[in-house]
Amino acid sequence: MVSNARRAIHPAVLLAAAAHFACGPGALNLPEEESVEMPRQGTVVVYVEAPRRIAGPVLKTFEEQTGIEVNATYRENLGDQFLSTLKSQAERGAVDVFWGETPLSAYDIVDAGLAAPFRPAGARPVPGQYRDREFRWIGFAVNPRVIVYNTNRMKREEAPTETTDLTRAPWAGRGAMPRIATGPPAFHAAALFTLWGPEKGRAFFEALRADGGTRIVEDDREVRRLVSEGGAAWGLIGLDQAICAKREAEPVNVLFPDRLGSGAIVPPHVAILLRGAPHAAQAKGLFSYLFRTESAWVLGQNDCALVTLLPNVPRPDWVPALGGLNVAQVDPEAAWKVYRANAPYFSSWGAEQGPTAAPPIQPRAALDPAPRP
Repeated sequence: MVSNARRAIHPAVLLAAAAHFACGPGALNLPEEESVEMPRQGTVVVYVEAPRRIAGPVLKTFEEQTGIEVNATYRENLGDQFLSTLKSQAERGAVDVFWGETPLSAYDIVDAGLAAPFRPAGARPVPGQYRDREFRWIGFAVNPRVIVYNTNRMKREEAPTETTDLTRAPWAGRGAMPRIATGPPAFHAAALFTLWGPEKGRAFFEALRADGGTRIVEDDREVRRLVSEGGAAWGLIGLDQAICAKREAEPVNVLFPDRLGSGAIVPPHVAILLRGAPHAAQAKGLFSYLFRTESAWVLGQNDCALVTLLPNVPRPDWVPALGGLNVAQVDPEAAWKVYRANAPYFSSWGAEQGPTAAPPIQPRAALDPAPRP
């Protein structure tokens, strides 16, 4: 006779079942969290997509505090050859760390099989939206996309507050936009395509291109120049350039778009440990340093500041706290896939206006390390 009573399940059976599901086809093979002991000498090779004015002070302070020599190659020196050069050098085992401006370039490195999963203990506070699920890249600071407007041409109550305002009267045809081929503007466009769907996203950018007045220029720096000089009433740029403009007393104000809607698009700056890093200990040291208070403090003190993802880091009054912003919830890998699927459109959008880059606008003390806290 079979008893109706429930039989106790042996603990070993439970453990075996747990192991089966944990190691099943859909399970993630996550790296162990590491507490990194910082080397006190050596060299680290880093490729930097971020502008020198932002990364330079952090890397210089890292050198001074650790004694590790930093050999940095910047995108602004290699231009369009930067990513291909990074990949070829990483394949040769000649690069330790990549400092990227967005998850788009990060997933290009992941897709090439060049990213080594790494999980420093200091990155524990980083929200899931700003890191790869398998820790192949992790964000350490963010650069929200914002609307700036010229205060001589527009009062605050007259300024656009939603992204879709930019294609409607009275704002349509009065502003400036960066091209969306690469970098944070490309991530911004890919995020909008992800949130709205490709059809609505493309319609928005086509409306900007066809309104007869919106200037489409090479980058955020040129948008900032046009707005500051009155050549455009509004512009869509990164917060770093907006802070630069305010610090230089340019006649602009800053608005975070879609505060009552989906929220602002917030691309993270990211770190990747490269597979086959030739200076593994120093590479992990630099990677983990980006998640330390000292690094976050230097980024916040920059005249073109970023917003740290670490809690309880002192910041100047002109740098907002991330917790005070309404942030759009964007899956970064989904945005990268949308970007890849629409790459020809993103690359060609605005090219017909033949934009030229603006002369450099140098913030004060751009390359010097910030004073120590």
